[in-house]
Amino acid sequence: MNKILKLDANLFFAISIISLSIGGIWMSYTEEKNLIQLGIIVLGGLSGISGGIIGFMQRGEIIKNSKESDD
Repeated sequence: MNKILKLDANLFFAISIISLSIGGIWMSYTEEKNLIQLGIIVLGGLSGISGGIIGFMQRGEIIKNSKESDD
């Protein structure tokens, strides 16, 4: 849990945007659609979702720590 809270959620969002862009551009310029293109798009989506989950976990931990310090 502590290792997850130390990760930078912005890194996952950047990887997600790059992966979704590459997969989308590649899919739009080819006539044949293949599984690799779909995999790149799904990988980008999953990394964006995991970045969001990590960000919410970090936010909850920050709020919890600030409430403890106020008491």
